Amino acid sequence: APAPAPATYTVGGTVFGLAAGASAVLQNNGGNNFTVAANGNFTFSLPMADAGAYSVSVLTQPAGDRQTCRALRNGSGTIASAPVTNVVVDCHVPRFAYVANAGDNTVSIYSVNAVTGHMRHNGYVAAGTHPHSVAVDPSGRFAYVANHSSNDVSAYTVNASTGALTSVGAVSAGTWPYAVTVDPSGRFAYVANEASFDVSAYRINASTGALTPVAGSPFAAMRDPRSVTIDPSGKFAYVANASSNTVSAYTINASTGALASIGTAVATGSVPQSVTVDPSGRFAYVANFVSNTVSAYSINPGTGALTSLGAGVATGLNPFSITVDPSGKFAYVTNTSSHDVSAYVINGSTGALTNIGAVPAGAGTGNPRSLAIDPSGRFAYVATDSSNTVTAYTINPSTGILTSAGTVSGRAGGFAIAMSKGTSEVRYTPRFAYAANTVSNNISAYTINAGSGALTPVAGSPFAGGTTNFSVSVDPAGRFVYAANSDTGTSSVSTYAINATTGALTTVGAAVAAGTNPLSVSVDPSGRFAYAANQNSNNVSGYAIDATTGALSAVPGSPFAAGMAAYSVTIDPSGRFAYVANSQGSSVSAYTINPTTGALTAVAGSPFAAGTGPDSVTVDASGMFVYVSNFGSNNTSAYTINATTGALTAIVGSPFAAGSSPYAVTTDPLGKFAYVVNANGQTVSAYTINPGTGALGAVTGSPFATASNPVSITVDRSGKFAYVAISGGTVETYAINATSGALSLVGTPVGAGVNPISITTTGSIQ
Repeated sequence: APAPAPATYTVGGTVFGLAAGASAVLQNNGGNNFTVAANGNFTFSLPMADAGAYSVSVLTQPAGDRQTCRALRNGSGTIASAPVTNVVVDCHVPRFAYVANAGDNTVSIYSVNAVTGHMRHNGYVAAGTHPHSVAVDPSGRFAYVANHSSNDVSAYTVNASTGALTSVGAVSAGTWPYAVTVDPSGRFAYVANEASFDVSAYRINASTGALTPVAGSPFAAMRDPRSVTIDPSGKFAYVANASSNTVSAYTINASTGALASIGTAVATGSVPQSVTVDPSGRFAYVANFVSNTVSAYSINPGTGALTSLGAGVATGLNPFSITVDPSGKFAYVTNTSSHDVSAYVINGSTGALTNIGAVPAGAGTGNPRSLAIDPSGRFAYVATDSSNTVTAYTINPSTGILTSAGTVSGRAGGFAIAMSKGTSEVRYTPRFAYAANTVSNNISAYTINAGSGALTPVAGSPFAGGTTNFSVSVDPAGRFVYAANSDTGTSSVSTYAINATTGALTTVGAAVAAGTNPLSVSVDPSGRFAYAANQNSNNVSGYAIDATTGALSAVPGSPFAAGMAAYSVTIDPSGRFAYVANSQGSSVSAYTINPTTGALTAVAGSPFAAGTGPDSVTVDASGMFVYVSNFGSNNTSAYTINATTGALTAIVGSPFAAGSSPYAVTTDPLGKFAYVVNANGQTVSAYTINPGTGALGAVTGSPFATASNPVSITVDRSGKFAYVAISGGTVETYAINATSGALSLVGTPVGAGVNPISITTTGSIQ
């Protein structure tokens, strides 16, 4: 009789996060191609012999959205007398990051570049008192913040295009809510309450995101619960109890969300601070703050019970949080007192951890509190509460080793970080440009060609402005334009609404009073406050912005004293600090901004020395550096910002040479380049920015020639184009070389009004 045919089995799994209309080509063992055009299950057509090795990879990535599909879990292995059905291919990309700032009761918003991992400031919103934790639901539609001192949980809707948060109210929690998490189905949220020794459970309204307490909530925990996590199946919850040195385990009622205790709490190391479960749901890990260890456990798949995997593994000093990457291959721990992040390889069979070293966090000086990994598993982000920064790292997919990818400023006391995911990268697209014409008393408006950067006048442009409008600024959402009217008899700020379709301007109410001779106006990143620098009265006017109409009203204490001849005002991208260039004082005034009222308070040591005749000031995109163009000394001053106080320290090598009569300075939105227009030099000086020190280096070919008397420069939100206002009555467009920062003139200059003195742009984010 013929020998029986050898047993064969198929290989397959599930695809997640593929964009609508996109496709990718998968391979098994370098062949047997399979095209996936939708999310869901897949199975390779050719079966494999029992005991054969399989390896799933992505041959062709989706086109258009810069997605990177990866076989995140179970991508390779050996056939074990059964079909393989658990390969996970994930195509999600990171979109936004959210940081809960315990120091000033806010939540910072950042957009994330899906290719580089670079973070970009995107405003902030108010939270409750001392927010300690933030979580985003799996759909990315809602966010939740546990407010430790106001004993409540703030709920927000997430704008899918912009990442903006809109409050949907707060709900009461227990005493000192310390951590919040959302179950994988997105139906329930859970909060660990440190001082009431319990866990609050809530049902999430699928339409609004609002929270309603689950029947029977809160559920008892042990002493000082500080972390709560849900396993990937949504069947089990685990809580780290700091004072009892235990982890409590619960089953989750699939219908109601109620918790039921699973036996006796399991012992941990000393003062467990954080608990997490790996993506397979087979292992749990606990960071022990005092014993400087990580405890590891296996999870019974039927009951959820934990079984210790042995003695704890060493960490750095005072580990605070632990996270496992989406592939389940690596674990990371933030160590608050050694100011670093420990990295581990996870044994896929046993769950055991092997230490692979540590990297500095928060530039090696901050107290790292929380670490989040993007859904693609390519980048890690660490929030530090003492240095008020967020640092990005690339993850080596083979070794798990972290490499710093840059640091951005944060608000006060960044305590926790969470990320959202999507099927397409975040894109910034330029839309409109506006130029203030100081002699013809009007504002020129243009549409921007997103491909070429070319400007086309908006129908009806120019639009009537105030008397001697000297500066123009746009709010971050691109809804309103503000113009400073510098005529000493008027001295006001005008408000305009932007037609979202055409870019046309409509005056909003009457102009509001400013100090004498306002020469500059700037809007904070939250879009809630505006500030005008008043040259002749040596002060700064502060305004609250009506969120509906854009109308301005004076903030308490306004105006605020500045130096001699306050000429230019700017706000750092985190919204914490304001800086004013004092032209006759040869200095820069620095202020902290009250996040509730918008009032300014002078920073200790302010004003800080600048060159001669500083006429323009800007903060780079990272929020780490300040640059000032000094009209009288033909150079650019550069400073580092103290992330705690806002104080300025001159950068080594500062000031940096510019051309003749530098009049305005700006930086690109990625923080790579700085540009200065030299009014009498008829040029633009271009610089690279050292991301570590902020020092400026001349771009090859700089300075770049312009028409006579350039007086203002701005870079659009995509970072592709620069626009220069020429006082003779035109605006020039330049393309920016993404690698070198060099400028290339695009087309011919477009007409403006008489003596355009200031230019700005707006754009959309998707």
